[in-house]
Amino acid sequence: MKPELQRLRQGQGLAQPQVVLGSSPALRRCLIGPAAEGDSPANVALAVVERLVGAIGRLSDSDQLIARTEFNLGAKHSYPTLTERQEALAAALGCTAKTVRRRADRVLDALAVIIASGVMASEPTNRATPVAADGARDTDHVLRRFWSIGPGSRVDVVCSEIPPEEAPEYAQPGDRNYLRYAKFADLDTLIYVRTRLAQLAPTAAVRDFAPAEHHDDTDAATMIVIGGPPWNAKYREFLPQLPYYFEPHPLGEDDPLIVPQLGNLRLGPVWTPRAELVHDVAVFTRLRLASGTTAVLLGGCLTLGVLGAAKAFLGGQVGASNAAWVSDHIGDGDAVVVTEARRVGGMTDVAGFAGSGPLLAMGRARPDEPFEVIADNSRRYLS
Repeated sequence: MKPELQRLRQGQGLAQPQVVLGSSPALRRCLIGPAAEGDSPANVALAVVERLVGAIGRLSDSDQLIARTEFNLGAKHSYPTLTERQEALAAALGCTAKTVRRRADRVLDALAVIIASGVMASEPTNRATPVAADGARDTDHVLRRFWSIGPGSRVDVVCSEIPPEEAPEYAQPGDRNYLRYAKFADLDTLIYVRTRLAQLAPTAAVRDFAPAEHHDDTDAATMIVIGGPPWNAKYREFLPQLPYYFEPHPLGEDDPLIVPQLGNLRLGPVWTPRAELVHDVAVFTRLRLASGTTAVLLGGCLTLGVLGAAKAFLGGQVGASNAAWVSDHIGDGDAVVVTEARRVGGMTDVAGFAGSGPLLAMGRARPDEPFEVIADNSRRYLS
């Protein structure tokens, strides 16, 4: 088993999934079990890679760093050859490449034992994940995994609420024409999120709440908080753990995004001389809670940015591509991604990250660590 792993880490490693097609039937059997009849080579390759990544996830944190570098699964030390990756990791760790290679040899021993045990093949498999003609993984599968939503998952959606003094009379329960949804502030985003969740995971149990209606004793797999801190008390509860805040201003004025870590970087909406909105800032935040819940915060300076944050990671091919970008550059830990949301002909438009990346990306592997700046393209927005 170990010689197989040594071969798979050569060159581009698992950054080119097709490399696993040359692996032995024994290795594939230990990872995915007997190949399903009719499975395409592309599906088998993706399934094997997915299980290899899962096996690496069973290693200790320090061993995972070594393994992900060896197999070219991380963005920080991604190079076309194994030697370059090992040297880059050695420089980051402050040791010699020889030390990294020695540690990697022990890590491969541990990984080989995990795979040979057959434990990965006994887990529920995503082997039949559909693959498009160009080899891209099925977008719905990518999005479900990114949002931690599966069959029967419970999803709580907490939407911002219009202040009582601003809400219409029929938003009050005592009104004869009471409409519950009249009190929600980011209603476009709420409808969009609920629609996309129904398409992605029809059997998931999705419920929506106003901030005052939601209680902390939830057992939801995913909690989605819609709307920024000014009108969403639930969002405000997360602010002490976040590397940014929205500067409060009186009603009718913009509440710009402030990032203290970057010299109090300030990003806000862009208007034409005729006071027409051109751009807003869309802020997507994902937090992995110790309870097992994934908290997703969809924020923006205005409602355009909030909807843009949702579309950036739920919008079909673009959403799946952006989700893959986050997974590749930040990993599965806590993440903050800021991008532009544009209004074009009355429609909300959000670009993909594959070309120039988002405006700002920050991440951390563990909740007790500070956020690290992964990408800073804010000059693009400020220029």
